[in-house]
Amino acid sequence: MQLAHPTLRQTSGLKFYKLMGSGGNDGFGLWPNWNVFALLGVWDSLDAYQAFRAQNSFALNVEARATEQFTTFLTPLKTHGFWNGENPFAQVPEQAIPDDVPIAVLTRARIRLNRLGEFLRHIPKASASLENQKGLLLSIGVGEAPLIYQATFSVWRNLEAVKQYAYQNPAHGQVVRKTRDRNWYSEEMFTRFRVDSMEGNWGGKNMALSQFDTSQGS
Repeated sequence: MQLAHPTLRQTSGLKFYKLMGSGGNDGFGLWPNWNVFALLGVWDSLDAYQAFRAQNSFALNVEARATEQFTTFLTPLKTHGFWNGENPFAQVPEQAIPDDVPIAVLTRARIRLNRLGEFLRHIPKASASLENQKGLLLSIGVGEAPLIYQATFSVWRNLEAVKQYAYQNPAHGQVVRKTRDRNWYSEEMFTRFRVDSMEGNWGGKNMALSQFDTSQGS
């Protein structure tokens, strides 16, 4: 992963990227999961990304080593906050969030060192709030470095499913209140995306968008 940075920094059409690892327990455990990694990229065009997948040495190395790959193609709809002092999605005009398409949510935070222990004690509650959540297609906890730099990525059947989780899930609401009251984060970013397409496998399951009825919330 660390050896990939020089190659990625020189990749044509890649305007912003983050390489991240994951934790155990679907990404929310305290110990790393050495089998699952993530690449977030903001691209000039789909052609630039496709050229990267076909020709870039890092992408070809991943292709050779991976037993499974999953990719989502996203259009940012709404964002606020910062990631290392910038927001790569803020330059995109805010758009109306449609009711009948899958929605992806990316949250990212840098944890204050003096709040880290308290934050870690609440990770099980954050993870539990997603279990068996209606309309959730997938979720994972990732990060640039263990413990301090935290991010979550989730994909939902539609906007209604996101709203039900955000505003009606008691466990999630409790964690959000703690975040604000205890000032856990020194920096945070929240972004919603329209899911344009998905390809590949996740946990052995074909995740092509055609597999899902996004009009239903279950």
